[in-house]
Amino acid sequence: MDTALFVGLAHKAALKRRMDVVAHNIANMSTTAYNKEKIVFRQHLVDAPGAAATSGGKISYVMDHGVLRNLNSGTMIPTNNPLDIFINGRAYLSVKGSDGETLFTRNGRMTINSEQYLTLLSGERVLDDNGQDIKFDDDDRDFHIADDGTISSNNGEKAKLGLATFSNEQDMKRRGTSLYETGQTPDEADDLAEVSVRQKAFEGSNVNAIESMTEMIDVMRAYQNASRQSGGYEDMREDALKRLGRVQ
Repeated sequence: MDTALFVGLAHKAALKRRMDVVAHNIANMSTTAYNKEKIVFRQHLVDAPGAAATSGGKISYVMDHGVLRNLNSGTMIPTNNPLDIFINGRAYLSVKGSDGETLFTRNGRMTINSEQYLTLLSGERVLDDNGQDIKFDDDDRDFHIADDGTISSNNGEKAKLGLATFSNEQDMKRRGTSLYETGQTPDEADDLAEVSVRQKAFEGSNVNAIESMTEMIDVMRAYQNASRQSGGYEDMREDALKRLGRVQ
């Protein structure tokens, strides 16, 4: 298989990977606190076959380098649930994962489960500022969440939400659609000075529907063009081989 075909295949593989990411974004347009993702590619140079080491002949391939999250906040969506929160600023809510590990999310849609623990709608227990589960009494009602995340009820102050900020959010690895894990140590508490909580609202996805659909169409057209070029090259190669076969 020759170089031109290898380059064409690499191009189409990169476009397929990009399409997968765009399709995933579109599928999560209505997912709470979902961050749009973008695939990042880089050029990979290899020596051209038969080229002398000093000639500088190189072939450029495309390489999948990684995925970047768009860290812009999604739209604030008002609700009537006093336990829903929208986080102003680049902070994350601390929750307990299924294996007991601490995860982080900007998904502020919360409820109280049958055991009186504060949880996300997906079931993860919400943690306080000391890393402990938040549990209410049976007669707690009239909940109020202050700007700093302090939760109060008719029985007084109950707990303070465990909010955390990180110096490198791109290093956080996604778990599911809006949960993240990281080996980083949260920043100092002083970094929460510019973070506030808005009660009775949550963060929507930051995916722009029109922008994402336009990107999907662009990727489809690019893939079709790449396929036509590969097909044209194959036809030209086949024709050349036929002509060579007729040479006496």
